[in-house]
Amino acid sequence: MFINIKLLSPFLYLISQVFKAFVLFRIFAYKVGWLRTTIIKTPVISVGNLTVGGTGKTPVVDFLTKEIQNHNLSPAIISRGYKRKEPNTLKRLRYCEDKNINPSFFGDEPYLLALRNPKVPVFVSNSRIESSNLAEKLDHPDAFILDDAYQHLQIHRDLNLLLIDAESGFGNRHLLPLGILREPENQWIRADAIILTKANLASSENITKILKHELEVSCPIFNFFYEVKGLSRLDGKSRLEKKELRNKKLMITSGIAHPSGFTRILEKHGAIIISKLEFPDHYSFRKKDIKRILYEQQKYIPDLIITTEKDSVKLKEFNEIHEHVWVLEMEIETEKPWNVFFENFLESNFNQ
Repeated sequence: MFINIKLLSPFLYLISQVFKAFVLFRIFAYKVGWLRTTIIKTPVISVGNLTVGGTGKTPVVDFLTKEIQNHNLSPAIISRGYKRKEPNTLKRLRYCEDKNINPSFFGDEPYLLALRNPKVPVFVSNSRIESSNLAEKLDHPDAFILDDAYQHLQIHRDLNLLLIDAESGFGNRHLLPLGILREPENQWIRADAIILTKANLASSENITKILKHELEVSCPIFNFFYEVKGLSRLDGKSRLEKKELRNKKLMITSGIAHPSGFTRILEKHGAIIISKLEFPDHYSFRKKDIKRILYEQQKYIPDLIITTEKDSVKLKEFNEIHEHVWVLEMEIETEKPWNVFFENFLESNFNQ
């Protein structure tokens, strides 16, 4: 059945205005004290965005976790664990203590963060207050990193980082469901700093112009660059350097919000994409999907099958593709102004 989107636009606009009113009322309720913001003993760093979809929060949380550890501090990560099994439970994962936990009970992103930071406890719960209380009791962390928490106003944060995707920006600049905004653009005002993610994959000129001239942003704005670190086979038994992507014919498979960025990264390194299997964000792969991947491999005969780190967490469950699929490993590179900014934050909030 064909649906004319233009005919739906007035209706979607009306819903978006109702949603906007609700969002602004909620923010106002916290501002005047009708809803309470809790201040906890441990310093809190929040990472989040104004839009739905992937702005690269997980790589930034991973980057900050490593940065904090490099300063001889012990962080804990707190996440909601989007689309995990048993979402009403509170769970703790420290990968160095237990490597045999099913990632579906934590969510793909928290599990990946635990995997990349094996000594760091990761908590998933619908209540970040409960998570923080349990973390302080069990692990006594020096800092909390809240994942996807820009709209979570229940916990006071000492550093509030707003992420904006340099590729997609604010979309059509409308709120849900007409656009991709969770709240109005002017709510950047709660941010201590804005990070433009994937700044090397798209021009950030337009979004920077909107931020500085239209929205009159006064907090610091930093560029984060997403670079290829290398490739590892799904079974972890072999590695490739990023230079080996050049002139390779690739089949790629992913279940992420913005797969076009994944494609651009590979093409930037000289790869030739001959086949794509794209699934919805946070997709849970099934046996029939694995059969389809292997069928496409036989059909196109690529040099490599490539997936994302986030998808690899779920694909590892299927032994039959362990030797066929390679995982693109990414890392973040920053500029000096960010390093100075973060050093100053650490010096102001921690007794080192």
